[in-house]
Amino acid sequence: MKGRTAILILLGILIVLGTVIGIIIVQLFYRQPFIPPSTLAAMMSLTPQGSETPGTITPQRIVTATQETTPITPIPLASPELLNTPGPTSTPGPLKEVCGATGSYVMLAILTDITNPDTDLDGAIGYRIIHVNFSQERIVVYALPPSLILPSPNLVSYGYPNATLSNAFDTVYSVERSNADAVSMAANAVAQMINESLGILVSHYVVIDTATFENYANDKGSMDVKISGTFVTNGFDMQRGWQKLDGTLIRQYMTYKTGDKTAEWDRVLRQNDVINSFRQEAKTQDPAAFIANFTTKAEDGFATDLDMGQLKQLVCLANTMESVRFRYYSLPQSRLNFFEDGTMSINDQESVKANIANSLGSTGE
Repeated sequence: MKGRTAILILLGILIVLGTVIGIIIVQLFYRQPFIPPSTLAAMMSLTPQGSETPGTITPQRIVTATQETTPITPIPLASPELLNTPGPTSTPGPLKEVCGATGSYVMLAILTDITNPDTDLDGAIGYRIIHVNFSQERIVVYALPPSLILPSPNLVSYGYPNATLSNAFDTVYSVERSNADAVSMAANAVAQMINESLGILVSHYVVIDTATFENYANDKGSMDVKISGTFVTNGFDMQRGWQKLDGTLIRQYMTYKTGDKTAEWDRVLRQNDVINSFRQEAKTQDPAAFIANFTTKAEDGFATDLDMGQLKQLVCLANTMESVRFRYYSLPQSRLNFFEDGTMSINDQESVKANIANSLGSTGE
């Protein structure tokens, strides 16, 4: 009896031990590891790469752990400099041809009143630096006051180490008047002064006397002139706007000047009014016919180193270009020192040189 009981107890112990061993084996080799519910929920909210069924969307989280991954070499992108660099540009072609000419040049234009019966008033009364640009269809006219003093080492032999523009022209012309090239010599003397003091290289010149304008207008009977501002003198009263003027009035309108130190700038505007009137007149004629008709109106009334072909090209450009591309400028009064005798000098040479160069647009060719 005792032996059977001992056997049963031993079997019971073996069964318990086998059960325990089985549970341990299952826990070690077959059961999934325990995952906390919060972690499981977070895992289910993500959609694994390639999964067919996405998980539940959850708010974006900040990842604080760094996952080790194999570095990926980025695809190289073009640098900003490369992206912003313009593509190849075409090589500039030939200059545009207008009126049979290309390129540009700078010309010195001098208005004289040599034929004035009052010898105290005769001589040069207007100076213009003109940039003629065919390829850009542009003409720029820059006025210099006749009483402007500039160094004139080229006139030392004439007794003028410093001279006004008018004195330079008048002196050389008077001394060389017996010479057939007197006008050319006087114009070149002024051009040299301008080049040495203002840095403008003049290629051509033209000298026109007021008698040429007067005789041309008188032959027509009168000309329409648009007066830019009311003009009142002891002899007549001109209101602003279009006026019919005969040659005598046109000459007076161009030459009159008061004793005021800034009167020259008023005269420049009036001379520009007459230039505009003759520009309109030229448009009504063939360039060659207008030139021939205009240049023969007075003895010593017109002189230039331009040949007939170049004059025709110049008139053609003035006739065909847009009016807004024909521009007028004057030396600013603020850049000058004024003296009691009516003369003036430049107070800032570099500033004046820059102003002229900027106004002309370039120095030409």
